[in-house]
Amino acid sequence: MSLNHLAIILDGNRRWALSNNLESFEGHSKGAENLWQIIKDVDKKEINYLTVFVFSTENWKRSQVEISFLMDLLVKFLDDTIEKINSNDYKIRFIGDLNTFKKNIIKKINIIQDNTRNNNGLIISIALNYGGRSDIVNATNKILKHDIPYKIIDEKNFKKFTSNNDIPDPDLLIRTGGEMRLSNFLLWDLAYTELIFLKKHWPDFNSKILDKCIKNFYNRKRNYGE
Repeated sequence: MSLNHLAIILDGNRRWALSNNLESFEGHSKGAENLWQIIKDVDKKEINYLTVFVFSTENWKRSQVEISFLMDLLVKFLDDTIEKINSNDYKIRFIGDLNTFKKNIIKKINIIQDNTRNNNGLIISIALNYGGRSDIVNATNKILKHDIPYKIIDEKNFKKFTSNNDIPDPDLLIRTGGEMRLSNFLLWDLAYTELIFLKKHWPDFNSKILDKCIKNFYNRKRNYGE
């Protein structure tokens, strides 16, 4: 058994800020800062794929003030990423409905994807405006729209039309923040993924906790219903 693909739901930024008597935007800033540190930690492990849930389709329901701050933070994160990509061998891809974002954000996303496309290191998928149900619906619409040469669509063929069509399903999902649900994340992909839910908020997640989660994973037996 190997840990080839790790998925993380980065949850608890606002609760972390509240517990530290800080404004919610400070929690989001700390969470974004922590993401790059965890990427470095994951890169040191024998893990080939990392998928992180950054912004969901449901997050648009938050207040306009918070959304505005999150978009500014996203721009900063993308700018930081553009600066870092030349010194790292990461291949960075984005999944979700990116057309909703402003043109300057889409431009930065395209720069990152284009400039890292041929890299051979850790493959990082960043889920932005992503929803698992939307992913399944979009895959179905692609099949209906095109003249697909399959008489019967099985699970293997269906996956070819999902956002993660060219990468393996996650072996382990970690969710921080104390909630114990998937929140519409990678619903197709997580069918046989091992799950770990942590009370620690995302800004407090660190390399030691990551190591404990990985050790927990390797102590499990995956039998896929056998």
